[in-house]
Amino acid sequence: MNWLRFGNPELLHFLWLVPPVIFLLLFGLRQKQKALRQFHTHVDPVHLQRHKIQAGLLLLSYLFVVLAIARPQWGAKSEAVAERLDVMLALDISTSMLAEDEKSVRRLAHAKEIMLSLLDALEGDRIGLLYFAEASFVVCPLTSDTGTLREFLASVTAGTLAHSGTRIGNAIEIATDRLVSGQSKTPITSDFGGQKVLILFTDGEDHGGEAVAAAEAATQKGVHIYCVGIGDPIRSVPIPLQAGVGIEITPYKRDASGQLVLTMLDETRLQEIAKAGNGSYHHATAGITELAVDLARLERQKFRIRADGEYQDRFQLFVAGAFVLLICEVLHFVIWSRRLRR
Repeated sequence: MNWLRFGNPELLHFLWLVPPVIFLLLFGLRQKQKALRQFHTHVDPVHLQRHKIQAGLLLLSYLFVVLAIARPQWGAKSEAVAERLDVMLALDISTSMLAEDEKSVRRLAHAKEIMLSLLDALEGDRIGLLYFAEASFVVCPLTSDTGTLREFLASVTAGTLAHSGTRIGNAIEIATDRLVSGQSKTPITSDFGGQKVLILFTDGEDHGGEAVAAAEAATQKGVHIYCVGIGDPIRSVPIPLQAGVGIEITPYKRDASGQLVLTMLDETRLQEIAKAGNGSYHHATAGITELAVDLARLERQKFRIRADGEYQDRFQLFVAGAFVLLICEVLHFVIWSRRLRR
């Protein structure tokens, strides 16, 4: 029976005591009836009926108690409908993110700070994490475990960035595929598909040419793209590299001809991507307030957890049944005793 199971099925062995007890009770009543007939010419059948009722109530009480301690379970747990967003956070890990637009503050550190704050605002939603530069890869699939996401973000440091070039379009394509496929693999039952979100944390430098087209394609699949600009849109700065052992002067990135490479936040590019992605652009200095307001306007996915294979304990019903039967047995004894006194 798939609809019924017991939490402690081994305790059902106590039911084997019921048949021998019934036999002993019937045998005892038969013997009592023979003894009464030896000393009384007339035996009131109601007297024997009282003992049968009393024995029956006690047996049923025992049966209910055994079933209760065996913890019968059936039915599915009802779950309240909740709402959520599926959000993919995409972090630019190209070498331009090593630049310091403010003194001793790298773009990477600023981006991570904003992302960590955003995790608090997205509490209850499913969030994934993607790194991108020349190539893109999902480091954490959609999850509600923000602790895992924080660990991944903490593991990315300036010393780990060695990726030249940036292809934002590729990041959009990879994130879109994961957002769309991730919805079908979720262990919940959706009442409404809702909307999916991609948030790009980048300085806007793009060595590909397909970012806007990728954003337009993503909107066709229900993905909204938001861009958070990291860096200074007015002043160009060099890109400091990791100094080698024994080198006191910080080296800076240079091109093939030896010229110093400068980088600047490309807000125009990010605004175009956000507009094509049916989203909006925000600068990192504004924090997450404006971005959180935009995300709050999106229609969230309504869902409930599937009930397959989930059971509720129903032992309370059997405990109540045993209690009622015991009360009936006591009342039956009291009423019969008063009749005898009369």
